[in-house]
Amino acid sequence: MGVQAYILIQVQAGRAQGIKKELSQSPYFLRIDRVMGPFDLIALVEVESNQEIGEIVLKEIQSLSGVKRTLTCPVIP
Repeated sequence: MGVQAYILIQVQAGRAQGIKKELSQSPYFLRIDRVMGPFDLIALVEVESNQEIGEIVLKEIQSLSGVKRTLTCPVIP
């Protein structure tokens, strides 16, 4: 088992479903749910190291058009 983290994602209005679909193409995402509240999506990722979590946030999530901000919450084993 690798390192897991929940990533909360805030997106522009009307973009949640499209961004969820784009992220679900990546093998790092175990689950992506649409939610209500200050964030629009919550994604569970699993990788080999904490450094990879940061890379995924930058390369896979924040690079997408419509993503406003993210909050990463590493899982404590």
